[in-house]
Amino acid sequence: MGGSLTVVAAEGSETGLRARKRRRTQDTITDCALRLFEEKGYDAVTVEEIADAADVAPRTFYRYFPAKEDVVLGNPDGRAATLAVLSHRHPGETDSEFVARAMLAALTAGDPERTARSYRLIQSVPSLQARMFRLMWGGDQEQFVDALLDGTERTRDAELRARVTAHAVTDTLRVAVTWWLQGNQTGTLAQACRKALSYLAETVAR
Repeated sequence: MGGSLTVVAAEGSETGLRARKRRRTQDTITDCALRLFEEKGYDAVTVEEIADAADVAPRTFYRYFPAKEDVVLGNPDGRAATLAVLSHRHPGETDSEFVARAMLAALTAGDPERTARSYRLIQSVPSLQARMFRLMWGGDQEQFVDALLDGTERTRDAELRARVTAHAVTDTLRVAVTWWLQGNQTGTLAQACRKALSYLAETVAR
């Protein structure tokens, strides 16, 4: 029995070590890429240059990121943060508050400095903005609808209500993110999003 527990503990430790090494490599590639983007401009930097700066082979880069733009947009912390919120709804939380909390968790997840640098880059590169919106809003409504209907009878009226709520919140946040990325809003992205959500609540209450 004791021997089995030792083996399991060793395997768990090894798995944790691999995960930490993988995350360090991913962070190194990301930091090198952001530095090069800031120095030379996003379009002028190649994957080969990023790999060389991070001291990895180009094929290693592609094991972590499908394309150059995913270095900026492929935030694993954001996906994990959204799933964590959707798996635990707060008592008394309204449907719109639930969806908003999940979206804000995704938008603000990860290392704050790295996230800020990524958003500054997105502000200056239209193609990154377009891809960001496709990634964040392409399929998010469906996972929010499913989360809102979890544990309830999935009637047509219930599904319509869930879809209206999910689209209202995510579309409001899309407007807020666009507004902020265009430099029209001072403060942080989270502050801009919360302000937009407060305007949505005021509008619905009228």
